[in-house]
Amino acid sequence: MNDQQSNIYKHSMKLERRTASLYVQNTGCQQCPPSYGWGPGVRNHFLLHHVVRGRGVYICRDQRYELSAGDTFLIYPDTTIHYFADAADPWEYVWAGFGGLDAESCVERTDFTPDEPVFYGRDSAQIAQLVQAVYSAYGTSSWEELEMTARLYSLLAFLVRTAQRRQSQSRESLDCAQLAAEYIINHYEEPITVEGLAAYASVSHSSLYRRFVKRFQISPKRFLLEYRIERACALLSATNCSVQEISNSVGFDDPFYFSRAFKEIKGVSPRQYANQARGKQS
Repeated sequence: MNDQQSNIYKHSMKLERRTASLYVQNTGCQQCPPSYGWGPGVRNHFLLHHVVRGRGVYICRDQRYELSAGDTFLIYPDTTIHYFADAADPWEYVWAGFGGLDAESCVERTDFTPDEPVFYGRDSAQIAQLVQAVYSAYGTSSWEELEMTARLYSLLAFLVRTAQRRQSQSRESLDCAQLAAEYIINHYEEPITVEGLAAYASVSHSSLYRRFVKRFQISPKRFLLEYRIERACALLSATNCSVQEISNSVGFDDPFYFSRAFKEIKGVSPRQYANQARGKQS
């Protein structure tokens, strides 16, 4: 990182992006003067700092962390923090601030926690490269914003993939009903069987059925059927697609079976539903 870059603060924020799944709030790098610091105060978004060289101190939750080159620390939203450079060997760091609807869930899958917000030298070269990539992609054009967000995803993906405290968890220890439901929601237009769902969740057919009914008060097969019908309702209301086109779009091979299932659940045929929905909109 050259001297010209070291004092540049790059910032990118648009109000409409606060509803996005993930976005870069700000990014930058700084060679701090001796004893230079920030806080005590709070941030309203996540901030990941990687120390490039020098030394400094990060104080969070009444814990003091003495950091040096190669260390990484995470600032959590709405948490009182204070950090400052060493007087004799002030640090230089690069950072990426981020937020979004999925930001917290992404962080929760890493090895960072509110009680352990520091990596001491862990994966130093890779993290430095990934945070620097976010910083280097800064720009205000539409493609640069996409590039910056893509590199943020790459950074978080690396932190999740290398999370050591998660590696010992098998899929059986996760909520198999939730896994199966999420798979249905993301793949409802594809051929799906209960046996396939059980294999995906790494449990037996009977275990999946039992846990699914306990969690959702409905069987996996019925959940799949009703979700497909709900997606069909959305298409019938918003498009002029034929019944056969909609049947194919939501995962039914047989349009006659689709019509029977639709009428059983909704009380009317797909065509009647479409006429009623479109009539209300006109």
